[in-house]
Amino acid sequence: MNFKVKTVFFAALAALPSVVFAGADCTEHPKSEWMNVLDLQKRIVNEYGFSIAKFKVDDECYEIYGWETDENGKEQKIEVYFDAKTGDIVKKK
Repeated sequence: MNFKVKTVFFAALAALPSVVFAGADCTEHPKSEWMNVLDLQKRIVNEYGFSIAKFKVDDECYEIYGWETDENGKEQKIEVYFDAKTGDIVKKK
């Protein structure tokens, strides 16, 4: 590998984690306006139908790792970001 190719390769490799691990772009709200965690967790389970394995704050979002059941009854892993003020889904993987 020549020097120019190596430089491009390593530059692309260095940028990879920021792309792969990119979170969601949640709207910034004052912490005093954020939805109560327990209220959001109830909504996540009762309205969205997700099971929560891990709940955390990621920058300006609430985030969960968990499962959802598809229309065939099969569980699949999910990662979901929620707007901290409204509880609306911002991004789902």
